[in-house]
Amino acid sequence: MTIDYTQFCPVARTLEIVGDRWTMLILRDLILQGPRKFQDLQCAFPRISPNTLSARLKTLEQHGIVERRTYADHPPRAEYVVTGKGRELRPLLRTLRMWGEKHTTPPSPQRALR
Repeated sequence: MTIDYTQFCPVARTLEIVGDRWTMLILRDLILQGPRKFQDLQCAFPRISPNTLSARLKTLEQHGIVERRTYADHPPRAEYVVTGKGRELRPLLRTLRMWGEKHTTPPSPQRALR
């Protein structure tokens, strides 16, 4: 759930929505890979708890960045899709990637396997 700190700065207001841990990575996958089921996202991020993933998706839904679409009734099945508003974050993701490529070091192969 998003906490309203009554921020006047648009950067601060944006971070209230997308600044939580995992949120930008969830958006990255939805933007780059298209619609995903909850289970697909859980597999993509094995260290995220189901409750945290659910909370992040609900926040994104509440702000119109992600939409939950039902595609089967019996049993009920849903997938998450980025909205037009969410796709507008793509340049931000690209900028974060370019900054990370320039200013961060990838983990060693031994560390990456942990």
